[in-house]
Amino acid sequence: MMSFKTAGRIAMVLLASGAGGTAVLAAGGKASEPVMTIEAAPSGPAGLTAANPPALRYGTLYADAKGQSHVQYCDLKNFIFKSYAPPAAPQYVGFPPGEVASIKYAILPVGYVGTWHTAPGPQWVITLSGRWSVEATDGSVLEQGPGEVEFNADTGSTPQGQEGHVGHLTRQVGDVPNVQLIVSLKPRKGKRSIDPCQPTAQ
Repeated sequence: MMSFKTAGRIAMVLLASGAGGTAVLAAGGKASEPVMTIEAAPSGPAGLTAANPPALRYGTLYADAKGQSHVQYCDLKNFIFKSYAPPAAPQYVGFPPGEVASIKYAILPVGYVGTWHTAPGPQWVITLSGRWSVEATDGSVLEQGPGEVEFNADTGSTPQGQEGHVGHLTRQVGDVPNVQLIVSLKPRKGKRSIDPCQPTAQ
């Protein structure tokens, strides 16, 4: 199995491929290029679970029909073996679903705690260095480090329990700042999906 660092490089390629895209079915690719498939996974951690052909596992935070947030794992599959920049040798490239709205960096300083909140919209979060965690309203916690990928889709979360917690609680973990690359997607119009492994439907 490849390291999380290698997985992170692959994640950067597949997510960056959508940066200039306008088509939801193959963001960043040609209309004839198939979009990646996404399947539910039994557990973590995030990273490459297979190398040939690749399967990239990521954690997701989502809200169910009752507005409670949960942690789930999903696998990105259907990479294409092609030259990403001819005449360079072929490599595995993935075209994830969704249209990219923006790309930004975030740095969580040591000791950072982001009180209960929902994500501003559907977004991929790639950990570049350091560690961080999110706690869902069901009590589950997702912690990630360098090279790991998370998708945040809890915008449908509603206040839960006596304390009215909504969405998730974010924490920086460890003694070094956490550096993230955040790829925000444009929300898809229509009824919100509660399928944790379909990011364009959030």
